[in-house]
Order: sequence, then C-alpha cells, then structure tokens
Amino acid sequence: MTKGFISFEKKIRELINPIVKDPITHGLWLNTLSYLENCGARKIASCEHPTAVKEEMLKHASEEFRHAFFLKKQLSRIHQYYEDYRRSYLLGGWAAYHYLNTLDLQTSRYLRLLGMNFIEVKQLSYLLVTYAIELRAGELYPIYQAILKENQSKIQVQSILLEEKEHLQEMESELIQIVDAPMYVESICQMEAILFEKWLKACSNSQILQAVS
Repeated sequence: MTKGFISFEKKIRELINPIVKDPITHGLWLNTLSYLENCGARKIASCEHPTAVKEEMLKHASEEFRHAFFLKKQLSRIHQYYEDYRRSYLLGGWAAYHYLNTLDLQTSRYLRLLGMNFIEVKQLSYLLVTYAIELRAGELYPIYQAILKENQSKIQVQSILLEEKEHLQEMESELIQIVDAPMYVESICQMEAILFEKWLKACSNSQILQAVS
C-alpha cells in the first residue's frame, strides 16, 4: 500500500454492515456516495486547461459524473428518492461536504508553501487529490460490494469498483514521472485519512440519530 495511506477497513465494514439493512439509511448512503462522485467530477473539470485537455482527463471526469448518476439511479431499487444533495439528504452532513473540498484546499496550500506557481499547484493538486481519493475508493467500494453481496441486495457497485481501479492506475502512471511525488503523496494521503475518519465518525453519528428518530 502507498506510504502515508491509512486503512480504515474495519471501521468501514462496521459502518456499512447495518446501513445496507435499513432502506432509509442506505438511501442516504447512496446519495452521499453520489454527491462525492459528483464533487470529484466537478473538481476534475475545474482543473482543466481551456484548450490543452488530455483525453484521460475527459474520460475520468465523464466516468465520475456517470458514477454519480448511476448511484442516484440505484436509489429506486430500494424505493428511496432524494432530489438533490442538500445537507439533510447526506449521511455525515457537513463532514461529507468538507471531505473533498477541504482536502483540495489543504493540498493547494501545501504545494504553494513548497514554492510552486499557480499552474503547477493546479495541475499537481489534481493528480494528488485524485490519487488519494482513488486509493480510498479502492478500499471502500470492494467492502461495500462484498457486504451488498452478503445481504443479497438489489444494489451493486461492481462496475464502479472496476473503473475506480483503472483511474488509480492512470494516476500512478502520471505521478511516477514527477520528481518527489512519493513525498507529496505521503503528505496528501495523511491529510485525506484525517478527513475521511471525520466523515466516518459523522456517518456513525447520523446512523444513531436515524435509529433514535
């Protein structure tokens, strides 16, 4: 595993196991994953150069948008519906909003402190943030898929899992060409782990509130 990456396999499994058993909480979970995929797609699009856009970036953004749509459509399979991504429709509330946005801001700040210019920060931030969240997706989606299968759920995320793995390989091939990339990756992965754990805790608290209500 990449240096700096902190696994939360046990906590993820403990979180998702009860989620898939309750349609309402499962609906919130799906809508939250859809939000995160959509947020990631918008961040990729915002990093595009006006004209010098690589095919890989177009492919990645389009697939992330498609993942967001796919997860939204899955809601009907468990008879749930959320028209948008307002905070009350997300598991983890503010922490869900802050996860990717804060990681993006922290990464940009980190790179600026290293003396990089605006263009360098924008390009490298895209690679590092994407790599960190693809690493996390590579841990989360297989666990989610396994639990769905164990519970014979109508929901399936196998197709997303395969494409996220491909995205990760694409990011790795880009980063390997950058001097000091391992140092950058380690720092960003540590930032991501703190934010992801906060979101996991917020999701757990949301579950408790759902159960009480």
